Amino acid sequence: MFPTRFITAVLGSIAALVLVGAPSAAAAPQQVAVRTIYYDGSGAAELSSLVDQASQIWNNGVSNVRLVEGPGGISVRTENNGPAPGQASCIGCTRGWISLYRNQIQQSGAGTLRVIVHEFGHILGLEHPWDIGNCDKVMAGGRCQNPYPNADERAAVDRVWGGGGRVQARPGPHPADESETLGAPALVSR
Repeated sequence: MFPTRFITAVLGSIAALVLVGAPSAAAAPQQVAVRTIYYDGSGAAELSSLVDQASQIWNNGVSNVRLVEGPGGISVRTENNGPAPGQASCIGCTRGWISLYRNQIQQSGAGTLRVIVHEFGHILGLEHPWDIGNCDKVMAGGRCQNPYPNADERAAVDRVWGGGGRVQARPGPHPADESETLGAPALVSR
């Protein structure tokens, strides 16, 4: 009689697992939590709508991080003069600042929206590529109007923010590098 009870108990346990659902060997891929970086464009004066547009360009192109207007994150300010068209305080950070310099933007020949998207690119973890002036790459600076990051730049941001771990923030680019980058002539791309 004992073997019958044992077999009944085992079969009952198996039936319970089938009805409740055992963990699947092919589990769904783990979702990456979307990180949020808050920015405050109130100090950008007449450029504040372009700051919002620049954040939306990045938000439309990446999936692991979101730029959201709000306090306590990146402070965006506009000044008349500075060492470059724009500067970001750090690379890959959630707190800091972006400075936009009106006169240098005008003198650079770069589109204002491109400059702002470029500076947000630093905040999102991107540095300058080797081909300065390539209008297809927003991080390449140049006397270009294209404000849209290319597929490689968008993928790089998703890699930076997609690991679920902490992003290693670094000091921003040297002002002289930014001046050279954003003032570079546009390269002809084929």
